[in-house]
Amino acid sequence: MNEQMPDCTALLQSILDVTRKMRESALESDWDSVQQNEKYRQTLIGQCFPLQQPIEDPGQASSSIHEVIEMDRSVMSLLAAAREELAAGLGKLKLGRQAANAYTAVVIGGQPDNIS
Repeated sequence: MNEQMPDCTALLQSILDVTRKMRESALESDWDSVQQNEKYRQTLIGQCFPLQQPIEDPGQASSSIHEVIEMDRSVMSLLAAAREELAAGLGKLKLGRQAANAYTAVVIGGQPDNIS
């Protein structure tokens, strides 16, 4: 069973294509798709590296790798912004619950629930 490994140049192009899909999904806040594509991309990266043969076009490979890195930075930035937005929303929700419990305690005369 001597299966030929795919050419790393072709794999790098596939990795780049998947990374572009990840960025598009991140721009749409489709984090499930980002995660699924990341798993697939990791499989492709594992097939490409370590190199089994010399790269046919080192300049193109370098360009593709740099583009993947830049798009990864963009996805990470979008993810960080989404996390901050989610944390802010959860903070507001917690404040709303605390306010509702305090109001209920005053109106009904009960004790407010402890909310951590």
